[in-house]
Amino acid sequence: MSPVFRTARLTVRPFATTDADAVFAMWSDPDVCRYTGDDPPGDLSVIHADIARWQTVADRGPGCGFWAVDADGVGFVGDVYVRPMSSHPGEYEIGWHFAAPHWGRGYATEAATAALEHAHALGIPRLVATVDPRNHASLRVARKAGMLDEGVSDRYNPTDPPEAVFASTRAR
Repeated sequence: MSPVFRTARLTVRPFATTDADAVFAMWSDPDVCRYTGDDPPGDLSVIHADIARWQTVADRGPGCGFWAVDADGVGFVGDVYVRPMSSHPGEYEIGWHFAAPHWGRGYATEAATAALEHAHALGIPRLVATVDPRNHASLRVARKAGMLDEGVSDRYNPTDPPEAVFASTRAR
């Protein structure tokens, strides 16, 4: 499968059904799910359905996608995505998830920074990341990726506890 973009150490590409085992392992780890609000998947059928859904995110416009992240010499380490926010027309969300054995290596920051650049280059002027304020690692990723801290708010998820909001804006 052709990459969407590359960085110094990472290849970011569309998900394939062959990723299911690695994705299942990542999302079965309670530490990965701790701040997402997601339950671990019950079985591989859940992951296959997720992958099918993720493969359609690119259809939502230039710069959008839900992508697998491979590290050179390692293989699958996580995901990064850019997608429209259905509850806020005209706004786009960026997010990332990485398997615990690969935390602390800078992969999330590298992938998020590249995804921001990719989305901005394809015409998305503003991207937002919402982060559980207790998730210090993701707060660091957003800051290191150059996103601006807009404070804690329930604007994007009013039914959930308030989240830290970060934004990346580029002039058209």
